Amino acid sequence: MSDTRKRIMFFRFDNFEKTEKKLEKLASKGLFLEECGSFLWTFRKGKPQKVKYTVTYFPEGSVFNPGITDKQQTYFDYAEAAGWNFVTGFNQMQIFTSKADNPIPFETDEKEKLENIKQCMKKSFLPYMIVMILIFAFNLVVHFNSFKLNPIDFLSDTSRLLPVLMYSAIILYNAYTLIDYLLWCRRSEKSIAIRGTCARRSFLVQKIVDTIFLCFIIASTAYLLFHLALKTSFLFLFLSIAQMPILIFVFWSSIRYLKKKKASRSKNRAISYVVLIAADFAYVALLMIFIMQFGLRPSDDSNYRTVDWQLTKTESHKYRLYSDEIPLISQDLYGPIDYDYYSYESELDTTIFLSRSSYRQDSPPAKDSPPEIEYEIIEPRFDFVYSLAREDLLEIPDWRDNTSFVPISNKTFGTVEAYQRHYGKKQTGEYALFFKDKIIALHMEEALTPKQIALVKDKLQI
Repeated sequence: MSDTRKRIMFFRFDNFEKTEKKLEKLASKGLFLEECGSFLWTFRKGKPQKVKYTVTYFPEGSVFNPGITDKQQTYFDYAEAAGWNFVTGFNQMQIFTSKADNPIPFETDEKEKLENIKQCMKKSFLPYMIVMILIFAFNLVVHFNSFKLNPIDFLSDTSRLLPVLMYSAIILYNAYTLIDYLLWCRRSEKSIAIRGTCARRSFLVQKIVDTIFLCFIIASTAYLLFHLALKTSFLFLFLSIAQMPILIFVFWSSIRYLKKKKASRSKNRAISYVVLIAADFAYVALLMIFIMQFGLRPSDDSNYRTVDWQLTKTESHKYRLYSDEIPLISQDLYGPIDYDYYSYESELDTTIFLSRSSYRQDSPPAKDSPPEIEYEIIEPRFDFVYSLAREDLLEIPDWRDNTSFVPISNKTFGTVEAYQRHYGKKQTGEYALFFKDKIIALHMEEALTPKQIALVKDKLQI
């Protein structure tokens, strides 16, 4: 049985005291630090001991260094002379331990300690936090543009809404961390100016913030993955989840390999990032190939059959014909139709903003295809969502010239507001029906007759 343990550890350069206390607590339980990384730290299991840890910062440190630099070795010798033994390091962070009850501090200049922390933060964490804020802010802008293009689709799609909440949480968390660090620097500078030490931090506040953020991200990710598992194939979902761990493995494998080859820090950094980018492009290409070959739908043969449809004399295409239950079908409106290639699809999307039921009855493309219908029932849960949906449904795209929505009598469908699309002076089969608590959008091939309207009202329970 292995005598090592892996633990997830969150740390910040400006909160070294929390890391020290955590390591000392783990040592008292028999877990002694061996190696640290971005999140995953390695501990050796042994007999519980009371030991002291100290976290220091050395600006020359880097994971890309082929080995310990001369200045680092001098620094380690100085620490050893003071009774501290070097354990491990990550980038500029260096961790030492001592078994003495009251070991001599080897970093006594508080001003120098603060400057080292600032330099390390500028090299590692500050750029990372700023980049994270910018990247996820850009993602929010992209999602906002998607929302403006089609608010109904956006507000009814959990796979779009949850990422927006997660991006917002990441931005707020990083902004909080950045502001908290800047305030700590200011307090430390004031304390050192009157010959004090770096400012002490409240572990409780940070622990509460970290716990809330972590629980929200984990819960949101789990729910999003569950939702996607119902919408896509499990193999595609697995490949999507595996992308980040695989890329991290490739990146760190490149760093370790180049370190063994004694490559310089700049060369290691450049090559490792090129390898990471290349691996990312290759993986995305693999996902695209998978989508083109197998599609995204779950592997479920129970509700559809596949037909090989002849498009031309020399070209054919495979189509999926679904057999979902839908409340209103073409046969209700037009009578019996002798046709075996209809596809019936229904889909229900529910979020905190609205519920949308979409129905479609269509067929593979053909010169003399039978009547097709499509309709959706939208049930907004808030007034502002109702207004957004109404505005979206009644919007006429710029490219659709000579079309308009013309009001029709509310007595026709029993609505509070109703419109029918016209192409020039000709009536079409597209209707936007607004009720007190729901909206129905009908897309028929031609305008409905009074008899067909009665059938629609009966089948859709209007």
